[in-house]
Amino acid sequence: MASKEWVAEWISTKPLTRRWMVAGEVHHFQNPALLFITDGQSAWDINGQKVQISCGQLIAVETGTVIKLTEGGTPDLSGWELQFNLYTLFSGEERKEVDWKVPAGNSFQQVQLSGLTLAGLGHYFREENAQDLIQIRISNQSLLYELLKHIYRKQPRVVQTIEEGLQRSVSFMHEYYGEVITRNQLAQITGVSPWHYSRKFSERYGVSPLSYLSQYRVFRAQEQLLLTEYTSQEISRQAGFEDAHYFSRRFKQLTGVSPRNYVQSLGQRKIMVLSPLIAETMIMLDIIPHSVAVSPILLADHQHKLFASHHIEIIETAQFDLDVERIAVVQPELIIGPYISEEKKQKLRNVAPVIGDLQLDLEELLLSLGALLEKDAEVRSILMHLENKRAEARNQLESIIRSGATVMVLRIEPFGYRYLGGRSTKLSRLLYGQLQLTLPEPLKSGEGWFNPCSVELLELANPDYLFVEPRVMEHFDAGERWRELMESRQWGRLKAVQNNKVFSVDTRLWVDGFGGAGFPLILNQITSCISDHEEYCAQ
Repeated sequence: MASKEWVAEWISTKPLTRRWMVAGEVHHFQNPALLFITDGQSAWDINGQKVQISCGQLIAVETGTVIKLTEGGTPDLSGWELQFNLYTLFSGEERKEVDWKVPAGNSFQQVQLSGLTLAGLGHYFREENAQDLIQIRISNQSLLYELLKHIYRKQPRVVQTIEEGLQRSVSFMHEYYGEVITRNQLAQITGVSPWHYSRKFSERYGVSPLSYLSQYRVFRAQEQLLLTEYTSQEISRQAGFEDAHYFSRRFKQLTGVSPRNYVQSLGQRKIMVLSPLIAETMIMLDIIPHSVAVSPILLADHQHKLFASHHIEIIETAQFDLDVERIAVVQPELIIGPYISEEKKQKLRNVAPVIGDLQLDLEELLLSLGALLEKDAEVRSILMHLENKRAEARNQLESIIRSGATVMVLRIEPFGYRYLGGRSTKLSRLLYGQLQLTLPEPLKSGEGWFNPCSVELLELANPDYLFVEPRVMEHFDAGERWRELMESRQWGRLKAVQNNKVFSVDTRLWVDGFGGAGFPLILNQITSCISDHEEYCAQ
């Protein structure tokens, strides 16, 4: 194929559906395709190789590719799947289909696009209802070549270094820490002599290889003490310590307490939290984190004030891209977070024990933290308080609930529109489960947290009350899409628009601020808007 000229021909462009957010789902490709991720994170197995997926990535796959979702990822995962074909291009000859291979030489290729590039691609995903078929095809054909340009961009030449050898030895320790590991094994993996290996390792990591391994084993033992009911002796064996007494002595050297007393000491430890929602909830349980990693653009006002009042250090990090080096500088004794990609988790595990994958739904988060921090009685009290607040809100909304008036949450993104489904978590559970409000009938099939929505579907749903969330994201501005929607002919036909029942809501509160302190703020906004009070509402 390399010696022949070819032309790429667009076949289809479609948004990623709910099936791309469910662990265990499998996708088969009958044509070459480009997958463009516009929001969220996930973990995939592509043709047997584990791959971390996140916002801003472009993944090229060949015909016959099989993608299995190994993790469900974040519920706001979104993106586009663009399928195409390639044909030979010879004058005077009948064109023939080409078996396309990605230029990287693998069966797939992964490219991280810059923020500027992502912003520039937004115009390709505008609503197509105002275009004729020729315009649609030209736009998609242009998008295809624009994305292929990034796939064929020359990649820097990879040179094997001692640094990479050291990293391979660290990865080996991470994978086999529960087994017997010697310095000679690690040196052999690195490709140098044992003496040279120890010297280079100490220069790079600040400790000897075996001291690093011992600390890593203690970190993993700390996680097991928090997450399991295993005895200290069982945990010491699983962590790779052959002698339980040596394990206890080494554990106390590193943590200051014995394994038996570790869980009770959490309130005095330097805890780093990777989500403002988790930090907010821990404060409710009277466990004050030392620091919290936040994306400044997504930090709600009430969270900023809450953290400042408790003197919690704010560590700024990019959206979807935790800055592990900045976190390491803090030197936390424990890291607690929500979904973290396996790649990031392994890097964080060099820094401290990691408790990850906590659900950010408020009730589930409270229960998980209550069990982790031994605060079950406090959790029961908080859950009762939350239910009382919801009951008050239901009483205020009783006439709206009885009337069956429909309520919809529309998210406006740079690449399209999505709506809040009725069978998910967080806001969905609050609006349509706990408050018993009615979702428009045409939207009831949407199983995701946020589901793709066209202006035609919006007109069909025709809600009585419409909450609009212009999505806040780094490098993007949803303002243009918001203006396009209001200028569309479908917008003026909506009952909510005609009756002045359209309300703007803030991503920073409704999505990223839905914690213990944010919950009553959201509840007040919902009841105030739907009950025709204007204190919290703005069109």
